[in-house]
Amino acid sequence: MNTDLLNYVNFPALIINEQGTVVSRSKHIKHKYHINEGDDFFALCDSKVSLSEFILNFSNMPLGSNDKCLTHFSFIQKNIEVYVSIISKQPILFLIEYSAELLQDSSVVDLVDHSNNLLSLVDKNYHYLSVNEQYSHKWGLQKTDIINQHVMTVLGEEVFNKVVKKELDLCFSGKVRTYTDWFYSENKNQMLFLKVAYQPVFDSQSDQVNFVAVTVTDITDIQVLNEQLTEQAFHDPLTTLDNRYALMAYFDKLSATLTRNDCYSLVMIDLDDFKRVNDSYGHNIGDELLKAFAVNLKNTLRADDFCCRWGGDEFVLILAQGNTAQTLVTARYNINDRFQQLQEKVYQVAKHKLSLRFSFGLALFPQQSKSLEQLISIADSKMYRDKKLQKLS
Repeated sequence: MNTDLLNYVNFPALIINEQGTVVSRSKHIKHKYHINEGDDFFALCDSKVSLSEFILNFSNMPLGSNDKCLTHFSFIQKNIEVYVSIISKQPILFLIEYSAELLQDSSVVDLVDHSNNLLSLVDKNYHYLSVNEQYSHKWGLQKTDIINQHVMTVLGEEVFNKVVKKELDLCFSGKVRTYTDWFYSENKNQMLFLKVAYQPVFDSQSDQVNFVAVTVTDITDIQVLNEQLTEQAFHDPLTTLDNRYALMAYFDKLSATLTRNDCYSLVMIDLDDFKRVNDSYGHNIGDELLKAFAVNLKNTLRADDFCCRWGGDEFVLILAQGNTAQTLVTARYNINDRFQQLQEKVYQVAKHKLSLRFSFGLALFPQQSKSLEQLISIADSKMYRDKKLQKLS
């Protein structure tokens, strides 16, 4: 067995040989109990436990099974319960400390079942040798429904063939594997976002990997929360358009993939006299008008165009213009033509029919600048010049 396996468990555990000598221990054991490799485990017990009786209790346990010691005993002045799992004919001991109240509870399950992680042991034929309660519960099954079953039976054919089999095979070749992905639990009828770690368990006499220890952490809630926070951080709550932070992220990606012949127009739009709408009809009507305008603005764009609410009654677009032969005059003419119907649109908001005019300015990326801040400044200046010209006309 690869005794380094215990470095990857998140609870107190140690491995002993037939003489009761500690041959490996987890970090929890090392730091909390100060047990070192080579220590006599049973000599550390305050209440004497017979090694021969202990070995006899578990010598006939089948590979991959686990059980708990039927007796409690004091260990370095702490009340603990010992749980045992047999892997490669060597017992792994797991320790739990209990208060006096918990010591009276006969319903306590195996230590591995106290882990929040999903733990399993898989052989070369992709069959489960052992799982903990969290693992079986997550898939809506009993332990007996999983142990000795093929992994594909539990996770599904598609997930096994596309993801899990490849990772297990790499682990059986001696590589540690870690990844995150979405999985569908048919029994629970829900998607789960899981972090999966595969640790090879080597034969003690050779370099062959006998088993793979799989630790699965359910981070669905974290992922969902992260997606919700991302949605809130990068979207305008009123119009549901992207916001300026999304623009910054989009521009960074665009800059990273920019080729020599690419040309984009950054367009700054400002609604004309929008303050008059708020003053005359109230902010609720103004908000509804903003939302209606945002929908129509989005509908005028192509699938690969970008649109965001910059703030207030200002919007920013990034439009693909093709090759660098595009001039500012040509780009403005094309954009003005696309916006013509939008300029003439009349909106029905509550009982009011309202029209909206807007001014815009543009800057060419990367021809005029490769800086988002400078492009915004250029487009903003031209937009206000356009606004003044419209007032004069």
